[in-house]
Amino acid sequence: MGQSHSQSQTHISVLPNEVMFIILQYLPPQEMKSAVLVCKALREMGEKPRFWTWAVATVNTKDDLLKLKLPRLQMVQEIDVTHPSRLVWMKREGLADLFQVIGEIPTVRRIRGLEFCKGIEGIEPDLVVSVLNSLEELKLCYGFAEEDGEEDEEEDDEEDEEEDEEKEQEMEQEMQMKLSTEQLELLFTAVAEKTNLKFLQVSGQDMLKDMDKTDETDEVDEMDQMDEMDTISPELFAAAVSNVEEVKLENLYEDTEDMEDRDITDKHFEALYSIIAAKDRPLRKFTSERYYINDKSAIDPDLLSRAYNRLEEVTTDVRGSARQLTAVLRGLVEGDSRLKRLMLRIDWRQWNQLNQHIDQNLVRRAKKKFGQFYQDPCTVLENRRYLLDCIDIIDTSES
Repeated sequence: MGQSHSQSQTHISVLPNEVMFIILQYLPPQEMKSAVLVCKALREMGEKPRFWTWAVATVNTKDDLLKLKLPRLQMVQEIDVTHPSRLVWMKREGLADLFQVIGEIPTVRRIRGLEFCKGIEGIEPDLVVSVLNSLEELKLCYGFAEEDGEEDEEEDDEEDEEEDEEKEQEMEQEMQMKLSTEQLELLFTAVAEKTNLKFLQVSGQDMLKDMDKTDETDEVDEMDQMDEMDTISPELFAAAVSNVEEVKLENLYEDTEDMEDRDITDKHFEALYSIIAAKDRPLRKFTSERYYINDKSAIDPDLLSRAYNRLEEVTTDVRGSARQLTAVLRGLVEGDSRLKRLMLRIDWRQWNQLNQHIDQNLVRRAKKKFGQFYQDPCTVLENRRYLLDCIDIIDTSES
């Protein structure tokens, strides 16, 4: 005689809270959003901040800040302020309010689009340092793209509107993270001691005092004048920058022979290379743009090669110095190295000169050790011409 088996169903509400918490923590984001709508009990449990660390809070208006007051977002790790328009409240004037709120959420590690928001120099320095040093990625950049000057006026009204939209998009790419000297010094001090930063990009910051304050009647040599001009100690700069795993440094101006145009001076770079060469620092991946390896550089090529050998990845610009480049390459090839990737971006105007005067045997040894370690400017120019030709073809077909 057959037996019948009945299945009893247990309502989720009778499960112990410990079991419910285990179930909730394994739910994917979309399922979690649905779970808190099932019943009051699930909603109360589901509001725990630990279940919402994956959430990205979008902030563009002042009302959006109220989201960050929600219980579930008190452990949020990422905030997004990347609205396509530069006219939104967040990008024009909302940064101070955002920082005040973030100051109460110590788990925030990423702020998308932060570098395009204005007004950081007016925020209380300690708050700025507290927020920025808690992030994992920071683009400390101002004036990312140089302006090309005013464009010619169009007679057609519709073309004028299109031109205005294009200008707005270009301005959107201009970074606004320019700290005051006090903020910058406090930030570097904090980063040098302890930081959450994994990536740091620096350009356009005020590293020098106002040149007008220098007494033109004083007869001082260039190095003494640099001592008077420095606002950020090279040693402090080096200690901070070398305490981050990946760093990108960029001088805004290509004419780095003029000290007035340098954001980051020879002394700052020399201090950085010195500390890298002498100590085992967290820095592993390093990029420098618009700071050239050349004969006018005050950096000892032996110091450069010793510093590079302590890193894992190096990308830097090279302009017109076969002598120094040869010395750097020799140090890299012959010395003990942890370097896995080397990329030298050679100025196309100097390519022939460098190619003719560098020991080709040394080049072959470097290739064997690091692979393709230089960017062929001829290939770059060909690619650029190809892209321009494609743009011309598209413009012709649309007109």
